[in-house]
Amino acid sequence: MRFFSRLLPASYVFEGMRAAITRGKVSAETLLWAGCLAVFDLVLASWFFGRIYSYAVRTGLIARYSAETVT
Repeated sequence: MRFFSRLLPASYVFEGMRAAITRGKVSAETLLWAGCLAVFDLVLASWFFGRIYSYAVRTGLIARYSAETVT
């Protein structure tokens, strides 16, 4: 689970908040990691959505779905 938690930006934000509460300092490094991971996740999700969308348009799945819901 530790491996998967390191892939999520929220874990770095929570770690930074815990450090801010206990030590009184905000760690810029943890916030930078969280920001970079968030951008990476958005890019990856956009790429994945683009692939799925182009496949659906190419195979006609969207046209078939919208035509079936009209009737």
